[in-house]
This record gives sequence, structure tokens and C-alpha cells, in this order.
Amino acid sequence: MSTHETLRTYLFGTLIPTPAESWPGDEADLFEAGMDSLRVMQLLVFVEDKLGVNLPDHEVTPERIGTVAALVGWIESHKKSR
Repeated sequence: MSTHETLRTYLFGTLIPTPAESWPGDEADLFEAGMDSLRVMQLLVFVEDKLGVNLPDHEVTPERIGTVAALVGWIESHKKSR
């Protein structure tokens, strides 16, 4: 499964439980979909455990985690810099 698919499945299947047919698009605001600070921390742990990418806490900004597209881009940029 790609980073994109893995992330979407976790976000909307587990972290922000949403029926599959109602999953928002990649540019939808995750905070409007139910993301909050606790879920952000859970997301960072998931990314490190399942994708093997450490996203530094000091780099977390709404712009980087506000949409699926932004989040995937941030994760991919850290994969390339390893």
C-alpha cells in the first residue's frame, strides 16, 4: 500500500472514523473533519511506527498537517532526506 493509501485508511478508518463513502478529498481540511491535538499526536506515532518516518514535533504546523495532500508531501520529503 502506498503512503497515500496507508495514511487515508488510518486517518478516516481509525483516527477520524468516517464511512468510506464519506471520506473527504485530499485537499479537505482535516481539522474540519475532526482532527484535534490528541489525534495529531496519535498520527505522528502512527507515521513513525508504520511508515518508519520520524516527523519532528517542532515542524508540525497546520499547513503541513491540514490536508491529506500536505501531510503526504511532508512525509515524502522526510523519506527522501533520510
